[in-house]
Amino acid sequence: MPQEEQSAAESSFHLLPYPLSPAERYHDQSVDQGLRSLLHVGRTLGARACVMIGSDVTATPDELLALAEPVLNHGYDLAVPLYPRRKFAGLINSGIVYPLTRALYGARLRFPMAMDLALSVKLADLYLAAGYAQPGWVATRAVCAGLEVCQVHQESAPTPAGPEATDLSASLAQILSALFVELERNAGSWQKVRGSRPVRTFGLPRTLERETASVEVGAMVETFKRGCRDLLDIWAVVLSPATLVELRKIAKLPVDRFRLGDQLWVHVICDFILGHRQRVVSREHLLRALTPIYLGWVASYALEVQDSPPEAVEDRVEKLCASFETLKPYLLSRWRWPDRFNP
Repeated sequence: MPQEEQSAAESSFHLLPYPLSPAERYHDQSVDQGLRSLLHVGRTLGARACVMIGSDVTATPDELLALAEPVLNHGYDLAVPLYPRRKFAGLINSGIVYPLTRALYGARLRFPMAMDLALSVKLADLYLAAGYAQPGWVATRAVCAGLEVCQVHQESAPTPAGPEATDLSASLAQILSALFVELERNAGSWQKVRGSRPVRTFGLPRTLERETASVEVGAMVETFKRGCRDLLDIWAVVLSPATLVELRKIAKLPVDRFRLGDQLWVHVICDFILGHRQRVVSREHLLRALTPIYLGWVASYALEVQDSPPEAVEDRVEKLCASFETLKPYLLSRWRWPDRFNP
């Protein structure tokens, strides 16, 4: 950064070192402790906003100021990053977290589980008073409380942490466990929501060049097919009969024609939400059993978008989000009357 720009940023935004407890990724207890420490310090110092950088991004003072500025000067209670979307990066968010939270809570926050946050005094007090245990879901708590939320364009996305790269099944289970527990906690709020709305976005998007990267889908399809053979006992107590039949049908398709459609994928996620809530099997085993189906969805998505420009990828994710919103009544029906609903 040029010296004059750095001086301007530092004159309006001061970085003060303060010892906080170590924090790990994926919303565990130490993250909660770290965020609580930050908020307590902020309240003690009389800060108008608190900013937590919990990702692997090295933020400059300008970037921190950009995240805090909507809270400081525009009356927002929460600002989260809007990272550049990469075709094959962050697919747990693109395929499950973002479309599901958007359909449930009605706010189009692209990265609702982002660990980089700017919070207002009002939201900090709410967080501290309520004893929240999942800081990764500050966004959903703010939306449920009727607070003002926004997102801010950022230059780069965080680097995936080690566990996500080396143990997909464990990472998927950990992220979805937090998501599903939060969903149960907020059931009284999201059941009243219909449709979704955009949230205000600050800053300018980064122009992405056409990506040439591709993925090898053969191994993912084979994992999906192996799951259809080895995990049927677990899937049968979670998935509706119609969904299970459809999965077994597509397991017979060759790789070049393999497709796991949006409606089927939404039904799978909804069925796993219900299975998690009803504890039909161990929650850990249940969520890990989703991995082969998730890889089937990733393979299907990759086959669709691998030659597509960035705007087409954006449209593809938007189409998936629309399916989650359209099929929300399916989740509502099974949530309210699980014993009567057998499609």
